[in-house]
Amino acid sequence: MTFWWMWDPAGTVPVRRFRSEESLAKSAPDTQAVRSADFTCPAQRRRATAVRSDFLRVTGDPMQVALVEQRLWTLLVALRRAQPLRDALATAVPRAGRAALVAEPSRELAEFDRRFDQFADALRVLVTDPTPEQLRHTAALD
Repeated sequence: MTFWWMWDPAGTVPVRRFRSEESLAKSAPDTQAVRSADFTCPAQRRRATAVRSDFLRVTGDPMQVALVEQRLWTLLVALRRAQPLRDALATAVPRAGRAALVAEPSRELAEFDRRFDQFADALRVLVTDPTPEQLRHTAALD
């Protein structure tokens, strides 16, 4: 199991001295770092790890790469926040009348998954075909 973390690109780095980036990540508040250990579901951890490892191979215009990094950060935080909802939906016992209660959260999760996968696919294409146009396209994804 590979452990990784990602620091909030818009966040301010603490002024305390740290021995390593790993010690910084361990001591960082949840709002400033996303860690692989934050994802208890193996499928979601694999998704997050794959997207992050693809991002680490992105090169090009620093401004565009920064936009891609910000988008990745936003998606990883949203993926982490959606985890309790995913767990609750997965363990919900089917009962009469419950379909209406889970319809909207399920629809929102499906929409988020679609956007996450669209970004992951664009990032994968960017890694295999690192052109400035593809970098701009990936940075402009909403």
